[in-house]
Amino acid sequence: MENIMLISTVLIPFIGAAAGYVIGRRDERLRDILNAIMTGAVFLLVVLLYPHIGGNGVEMEIPDIMGTGLFFKLDAFRYIFVFITSLVWFLTSIYSTQYLIKYKKRNRYYAFFILTYASTMGIFLSDHMLNLFTFFEVMSFTSYFLIIHDEDEYTRDAGKTYLTMAIAGGMILLMGLFLLYDYTGTLLISELPDAVAYMGPIKYIIAVLIIIGFGVKACMMPLHVWLPKSYSAAPTPATAVLSGILAKTGIFGIMITSIVIFNKDFEISRIIFALGLANMFWGGFLAIFQRNIKRILAYSSMSQLGYILMGVGLIGMLGDHNNIAIHGTLFHIVNHAVFKVLLFLVAGIIYMILHELSLNHIQGFGKHSQKLKMVFLVGVLSVAGVPGTSGFISKNILHEALVEARHMYQGPVMSFAEIIFIVSSSFTVVYLSKIFIAVFMEESDKYWGQFKNEIQKRALFPLVVLSAIAIHAGIRPGYMFSIMEKTEGFLGGGGHVPHNLYTPEVLYNTGIIFMLGAVIYYIVVRKGLIVKTEEGNIYRNPTLNWPDLENYFYKPLAKSFYWIGYNLFKHVDHGLVNFFTQIGALIAKIGDLKIDMGRFKRKERNKAAPDNAGAYMEKSGIEIKDIVAGMGERTTAAKVKENYATEIESVGQIFSRTQLHMNSIIYALFIFAIILIVVLSYLILRT
Repeated sequence: MENIMLISTVLIPFIGAAAGYVIGRRDERLRDILNAIMTGAVFLLVVLLYPHIGGNGVEMEIPDIMGTGLFFKLDAFRYIFVFITSLVWFLTSIYSTQYLIKYKKRNRYYAFFILTYASTMGIFLSDHMLNLFTFFEVMSFTSYFLIIHDEDEYTRDAGKTYLTMAIAGGMILLMGLFLLYDYTGTLLISELPDAVAYMGPIKYIIAVLIIIGFGVKACMMPLHVWLPKSYSAAPTPATAVLSGILAKTGIFGIMITSIVIFNKDFEISRIIFALGLANMFWGGFLAIFQRNIKRILAYSSMSQLGYILMGVGLIGMLGDHNNIAIHGTLFHIVNHAVFKVLLFLVAGIIYMILHELSLNHIQGFGKHSQKLKMVFLVGVLSVAGVPGTSGFISKNILHEALVEARHMYQGPVMSFAEIIFIVSSSFTVVYLSKIFIAVFMEESDKYWGQFKNEIQKRALFPLVVLSAIAIHAGIRPGYMFSIMEKTEGFLGGGGHVPHNLYTPEVLYNTGIIFMLGAVIYYIVVRKGLIVKTEEGNIYRNPTLNWPDLENYFYKPLAKSFYWIGYNLFKHVDHGLVNFFTQIGALIAKIGDLKIDMGRFKRKERNKAAPDNAGAYMEKSGIEIKDIVAGMGERTTAAKVKENYATEIESVGQIFSRTQLHMNSIIYALFIFAIILIVVLSYLILRT
C-alpha cells in the first residue's frame, strides 16, 4: 500500500497538470479548486507516509523505465524535503488563486506550476542518479516558463539567464555522471558509496563536476548570477517556490553527493564549507544595498543558503562528531523554506495592491495594516534568529557546530570563519530592518484604509500557517529533532547535539549579533543610503554601477569559448574539406584508368593483338568467326578492331557494370570497402 502512496505523490501532480489545463480552458474556477484539492491530497499522502520512514524507509523499483528502471525511496532524510515541498506547494496553490486573478495566461502558468511540483517531488524521491538528473532537467525546463510568465523584456532577459545557467549546469552534471558511471558501473545511490571507496584522485574531478551542476540551483557562488533577476521577474508564488523549494533541489543533490556518495570526504567538505561562508557574507552584503523587496529577499536567500552549505561542509569536517551539524543543517533547510516563502508571499500581497515593490514607492504602506505587519514581523524575527523563533534554533545549532570545528581544527582559519558567521548574521539584521522600517514603520497617510478590503482570506491563510510553524518550531523544536535523529544512520551521524540553546552564552552571542546589526544599519543605511527630500526618504543603490559577474565574466567567457570553438572548428573543417577533396581527386583519377579486360579472358593465342589488329589479321590471313552472330561470317578488319576496343574499359565503367550484378546493400558495402582501402593506402603513402 505504501508503494502506491509513494508513486502517487509524483503521478498525481503529473496527471493533475494535464487535467487542470484541459479543465481550465473551460472553467478557471474549477481548475483552481482542482489544484488546491490535488496539492492538498499529495500533502495528506506525505503525512500518511510518515510512519513508514523508519529504518530503510519505503523503497520501490519500476523496471524498464529510462533504460535502467525507476528507483524511488522515502527515508527520514528525503522525508524532510518531501514534506516541506508538499506543504509549501499546497499553500502557494491556495495563495495563487488570488494573486493571479488579474494575470493573463493563467492556465499556462498553473500547468507549468504543477509540472514543476511533480518533477521536484521526483528529485527528492529518486534513489538513482539518472532518475534524479532527469527530474532535475524537467524541473529546470518547466520552471523557466514560470519566470518568463509576464513575457516582457525584463522577464525574457531573466529567463534567458536562468535557462543558460540551468543548461550549462545540467551538462556539467551529466558529464560528472558519465564519469561516475564509467568508473563505478552503477548510478544507484545505495550502491555508489562502496564503489566510490576504491576510486583514485579522479573522484575529486567527478565530485566537482556534479557539485557545480547542483550548485547552480543552490545559488552557490559564483553560480548565483541568475538569482536576482529570476526572483524579481517571476510572479510571487513562483518566486516563493523558487527560493523556498527549488533551491533545495540543489542542496539535496550536493548533500547526496558529498555526504552519501563520497562518504563525507574531507577535501570535498572543506570546499563546500568555504563556498558556504562566501555565500553567507556576499549575499547578505549585497542585500543591504537593494531597494526592491524581491531583490533584497533574493540576495537574502543566497545568504541563508550559505548557512546550509556551511553546515553541509561541517557534516564532513566534524567526522564522528557531526550530529550537531546534521541537525543544524536540516533544521535550517526547513526554516528557510518556511520563513522565506512567508516573506515572499507578504511581498506578493503588497505587489497585488500597489503593483510596486521599490522601497522608494511603498514606504509606510503597512504601518496601519496590522495583520500584514504581524505575519511579516514573524518572518523577519525568524530569519534574524530572535529567541523564540525557529531561526534562533537552527542558526545557533549551526554556530555550535562551527565552534566544535574551531576546537577540532585550531588555527586562524576557523576563527576567521566564525567572524564571517557573526558578521553575516548581523547583515541579516540590517537588510530585514531596512525592509520592515521602510514598509511598516515609516509614516505615510496616503495608504490609510484604502486597501483594507483587497486582502482576501485565501491569501492570508498561507501566511498564518507559515507564521505558526515558525513560532511553534522555535518554542517546541522537539518534533523536528525526533525526525532528524532518524536521518543520522543515512548521513552517518555521531556525537552529541545540544537541544537546550537558551543558555547565557548563546543569548550573549545573539545579543552581540543584534547590536552589531543595529550599528551597521545606522551607519550604512540611515546615514549612507537614505537621502532626505521634501517628499520623504529616498533609498540609494550604489551597486547598480558595480561590475557584475554576468556581464563582466560569464558573457566574455562565453564569447571567448565561442571564438575559440569557431576558429578551431573552422580549421578542422577546412582541413577535412581539403583532405576529402584530395581523396575525391584520387578516386576520380583511379576511375579514369583504362583496363584491358581482354587480358582476363581465355585466349586461343598467347600473342596479344597490336593496335593495328585489323591490318595484322589481313596480312596474316587469319579468319575469325563472329561470336555474337555465330554464323561463321568472315569479319572485316574494322569489325575486329571495334570488338577489341570494347575490351578496353575505364574503372568507372567496370563499377557501373558490377552494380548490375549486385543488390544495393552489397554494392554499398563493396564501394565502402574500396573507398576504405583507397583512404588507408593514401594515409600510408603520405606517412
